[in-house]
Amino acid sequence: MQILLEADCLIQALKNMSESVILNLCRQKRCHGWVASTSIPIILEEEGVSAKDFQSVLQDLAVLTPTAHDINQALQSEKVFAKDLAVRLVEKSGLDAVVTLFPENFSNLKIDAMSPEQLRERLDSRPSPVSEVRLLDITASYHQILNKVEKEMAETIRSGHFILGPKVSQLEERIAEYCQSKYAVGVSSGTDALLIALMALGIGPGDEVITSPYTFFATAGSIIRSGAKPIFVDINDVTFNIKPEHIERCITSNTKAIIPVHLYGQCSDMDPILKVSEKNSLAIIEDAAQAIGSSYKGKPAGSIGDMGCFSFFPAKNLGGFGDGGLVTTNSKELYEQLKIIRVHGSEPKYYHNVMGGNFRLDALQADVLIAKLSFLEGWTNKRRENAQRYHQLFKDSALTPFIQLPPEVFSGHVYNQYVIRVENRRDELRMFLNSKRIGCEIYYPIPLHLQDCFKSLGYKNGDLPESEKAAKVTLALPISHEVDQAQQEYVVKTIQQFFLG
Repeated sequence: MQILLEADCLIQALKNMSESVILNLCRQKRCHGWVASTSIPIILEEEGVSAKDFQSVLQDLAVLTPTAHDINQALQSEKVFAKDLAVRLVEKSGLDAVVTLFPENFSNLKIDAMSPEQLRERLDSRPSPVSEVRLLDITASYHQILNKVEKEMAETIRSGHFILGPKVSQLEERIAEYCQSKYAVGVSSGTDALLIALMALGIGPGDEVITSPYTFFATAGSIIRSGAKPIFVDINDVTFNIKPEHIERCITSNTKAIIPVHLYGQCSDMDPILKVSEKNSLAIIEDAAQAIGSSYKGKPAGSIGDMGCFSFFPAKNLGGFGDGGLVTTNSKELYEQLKIIRVHGSEPKYYHNVMGGNFRLDALQADVLIAKLSFLEGWTNKRRENAQRYHQLFKDSALTPFIQLPPEVFSGHVYNQYVIRVENRRDELRMFLNSKRIGCEIYYPIPLHLQDCFKSLGYKNGDLPESEKAAKVTLALPISHEVDQAQQEYVVKTIQQFFLG
């Protein structure tokens, strides 16, 4: 529960910190407490309240800063300024209630108001049954990250370094360390990460690049945009990743690279891919857009091939507030080439020896990612816990004859998606879940080799049967770190109701 704490409530709490109802609830993480920054001077001016005590309390709270527009609107209101501003902050920030010593002051207003004791009673009462589970709830981590994000973004705004600059460099250093790679280059999107990696290898017209047909469009689309031709290899029916044993038969004199996709957060089987690439002198670009933090036999995704490509799209495990991407590499030569291509091929400025593009990562996106990176391991562990809970719930509910659970073939799966196979009635199940307000998605309904824009490649139905089957039977369920046990139980119970009545 997200609550805004009025100044009167916090003043009382600070005068009796050990026995404060509201502070104990926030410390126990039973609710998420916010304090408006405009309330802080009022609190600190109160006799008996020390700045040191208030600073310690802030470890369990988050500060919500009104915008100038919020303040102007509250000043123009006929209501008392502090009360009107509190109402606006609760409404606009999606909070659940304001907690105050005087709830009656908020009667006849649109928001819920309660005393600390009333809040405790509500939290102690039987929780309402789950009635909705979103596939992804990006705002659920708002309380956790906001103040760190604001700090980083304020530094950038005050510095004026909006394009590349120190914040992008800081992010690159931290991601390179996280992925155990020597270098990292921040770029404008995960799609552009793939494209710039191909450009750095000099891949272009007449070249061929082997990849999976069962993935997001950007993988093959980037190959086409480079001028090369994608060659599709079918997937393993368990992991959904490319079949290494089928790669070599597709290699020709025009083949220059392999792009294995670490789909849904589980790494491809890289050892045999590395062997075939070394045997045939082929480059490897890891498409790790869904796999930051995952690993293969102890090696982090993005550190295994020649380059690793990541996406920071908001829905990813590490997502920005817009598009963003990054390329990792252990090659100094590729690193220098990537940096040049990122800025229109300019080195030094205004001198162009190669063709590049505008592939720069915005500093404001780097700010968001720097702030969120410190939470990534915890979020990943929560996803893995959720996956294990799903496994057990499905087994306990006698549903495994009807659905196939996603196995963790290589330890280090980060579950960007939790994808089940439903051999029969997949589309019916999806409609049923949606009717029960459970978010679910089909990734991906049409494999790439059958997309209309790739007709010229000459593929037809039946050429890549495992990819075609996966497109017909897979369904992704809510798995993010924001999903709790009660929501998972609701999902499984609803699926049980669909199959068993």
